[in-house]
Amino acid sequence: MAIPLPPEVRAAYQDLYKKYETAIETTADPGALSALNASQTDVDNILTKDSMYRLNANSDLYDALTKQINTTNQGLVDLKKQITSIASGVSTFGDILSAIDKVLSLVPGV
Repeated sequence: MAIPLPPEVRAAYQDLYKKYETAIETTADPGALSALNASQTDVDNILTKDSMYRLNANSDLYDALTKQINTTNQGLVDLKKQITSIASGVSTFGDILSAIDKVLSLVPGV
């Protein structure tokens, strides 16, 4: 994975973050809210660390960002499985699944 994130990868994470906002605002399911909030925080951490790396470009931030990407993407795989199992027919979650697929296709390694 190229660090800093290539523009299309960063845009995919930003799109996923926005989709989480919509989903969080439209669901009342406590389990879904918990999972969405946790994953949104992970995505936000990637974007924050990428911005920090862009400003400072040092190896500690590179390692932190790489670890955050791997951890977050594994969480995205797990969240995708959870949403798929409960989402049958719920279009809001379909948007998130699509955004997750885009991120995972741009950032391999999971």
